[in-house]
Order: sequence, then structure tokens, then C-alpha cells
Amino acid sequence: MKIYNKNIFYLLTLISILGLTSCSDDDDSSNGLDNQAPVITINEPTLDEVFAVGGEVHLDVDLEDDVELASYKIEVHNNFDGHTHGRPSGIVETIPWSFNHTEELEPGQTNHHLHEHLEVPENAAEGAYHLGIIALDQAGNQTEAYVEIIIGEDHSGEEHGITITNINVEDANKGGEVHAEAAITAEHGIESVSVNIHGHDLTPEGNEEDWTFDETFSNYSGNSAEFHEHIDVPANATPGEYHMTIIVIDTEGHTHAEGVHFHVTNADNNADAIVISALDIPANVNAGSEMHAETTINAEHGVQHVHVHIHAEGFEGWSFEEEYEYNGETTVNFHKHIDVPSSAAAGEYHFELEVEDTEGNVNSDSGHFDIN
Repeated sequence: MKIYNKNIFYLLTLISILGLTSCSDDDDSSNGLDNQAPVITINEPTLDEVFAVGGEVHLDVDLEDDVELASYKIEVHNNFDGHTHGRPSGIVETIPWSFNHTEELEPGQTNHHLHEHLEVPENAAEGAYHLGIIALDQAGNQTEAYVEIIIGEDHSGEEHGITITNINVEDANKGGEVHAEAAITAEHGIESVSVNIHGHDLTPEGNEEDWTFDETFSNYSGNSAEFHEHIDVPANATPGEYHMTIIVIDTEGHTHAEGVHFHVTNADNNADAIVISALDIPANVNAGSEMHAETTINAEHGVQHVHVHIHAEGFEGWSFEEEYEYNGETTVNFHKHIDVPSSAAAGEYHFELEVEDTEGNVNSDSGHFDIN
């Protein structure tokens, strides 16, 4: 698992200042099936709009589907980029604000106007947050749209003597446990450690759950601590890529966060059947050039395919997705040259390599690089 400083997401696309419109899945109505996902337009809040701690977030959203809407979900989670400021005056303890609410819609609706006032807790930690809307239609097609907002003040980049290092988060099976470890230091003392988990572009099927996790641990203190927690994964969690953020708040209310990717796999997955040698990707790539990616894969049951996914970290940039088929070779010397378009936006990118063997077992590795 490769670690990156929290400047995400997600896995998450921030679209215009005047609003967001998001849709997915091509319409393939020729076969009589509803394959067209809902359309989400976020009118308010707007990108980087600022709201007071203890105030309200004005939410105004339009949902639309070509056949029938089923439900929507409102989600708020932190997008802390390293540091946030101290606690507001009079507040004893601050914690990252997290909000989730799902609403079932009346049958027959193809349009729905959503108007809500979300109360920001009095003890919400200041900083950047993602506000998301997830819409589902009756056929199970799903769309997500996100906008970044600021609660209080965003003091990203300020130094407050908090570090989170040596992060190790293991992949986990559905119904199993995620093991998370990290070394924490805080010049002013540790007050609490919070963990936030959410999925990356996942579509639940059948009874699968769009699993998220938010919990604050108050059993850590002093100027240093070894963070070690086992987090239960629901048996019906949607398999795929997830992002975990570890947030440390010190005794003066300052906040620092770091993030890491991991995978949830099917309960019978045997990741140990696939060994991926150290993934070799360049630290820097120029737009308009080639990116070289190399690794050696050993799979006792033979490699079925290798999936590569590249996306920008925390901004709207270039993305790449390709699946390479193999014929059950037990050893694959994976070596690909990937064209980086000259139009690719500069910044940090996430490279994900996932291997599946002939028996359906999955293992993965990932890394980060910069496009200049």
C-alpha cells in the first residue's frame, strides 16, 4: 500500500463554481433495459463556499432520471489537506464533521428538488470538507456528485507539530477486519484520533452496502503514540478500492491528516495466491511523453488479467483505464508504456494496478507520481 498526503479525492470530481452536474453510464435502451443513470445538479453550495462552525449549509439540488428515481443520499466528510486551525473559542473538543442521510423517494418520480439546511456541529473541526449527493434509480443505476466546502477557516499548510508516519493499512475481505497502524506525534499532546473510510467509484449490487466508516478514538494521549486498530468490514460491503483518512487533533485543537488506499475483496479471496513484486513507476513524468510501468507478477493459479487505473489526486485532471488480458501464465513480466497526453494537467496522480487470477482471486499495488 502506498501512502499519500491527504489532498484527495477520492476519487471525487469537483465541477464548476456555479454548480455541479454529474451523470454516468451510457444509455443502452435498445435492449429494453434502463441503463441510464440519474443526473445530479448541485446548485448550492458552490465550490469553496465558506460556512461558520455552528452554522448551516444551504443545500439546493436537482435530481433527474429518464425512468424513475429511487433514493438519494447526502454525505459530508472531511477533506483535510494536512492541517487545520485550532478550536473555536469556548469549544472543549473538536472532531471532524461527518454526516450521512439516505432518503427513499415516492414511486413514479423522474424529477426531485432537494432543499435542505444542514446544521454544522458546534464542535466541528475547521477545514475543507466534501459534500456529496448519491442518486439511485429503480434499475440500480447510481450517480455521485461532490463539491468542496470550507467550514470555519482552511489553514492548510500551517505547521502545528503533528506527524502521522509509517502508515500500514492491509487489504481486507468482506466480513473481515481492516488492520490499521501508524506512528503519531503531537507537540502539544494528542487529544483524539479519527478514522474516515469511504469507497472509490463503487456501485453496490444486490444487497451490497455502500460502506462508510467514521469513528473517533479517545484512547490515545501524550506526545507520541502507536495507532493500532482493527475495523470490522460488513459482510455485504461492496468490494473494490477504498480510501482511509487518519486525522489527529491535538490538545489545542489543531488537526493533521494523512490518507491511504486499500481494497475490500470477496470473503473467499486469497490475495496471497498472487505476488506482485515492487511496482516501478517514475516519480515524475512530462505531459506529452510516455510513462513506463513495470513489475513482476507470480500467480500460482495463473494470471487472468491486469487492470491499470490512473487518476488525479484532488483535482480534475487526466485519467487512464486499461485492462490487459493474459492466458493463465503463472509468471508475468508486466512492462507497459502509457502515453501521457500533452493536455494532461500538472499535479499528483494515483497509479493503481490490480491483478486477478484464473480463480477470481485479487491482489493490488499502487503508487503516486507527478505530471510536470
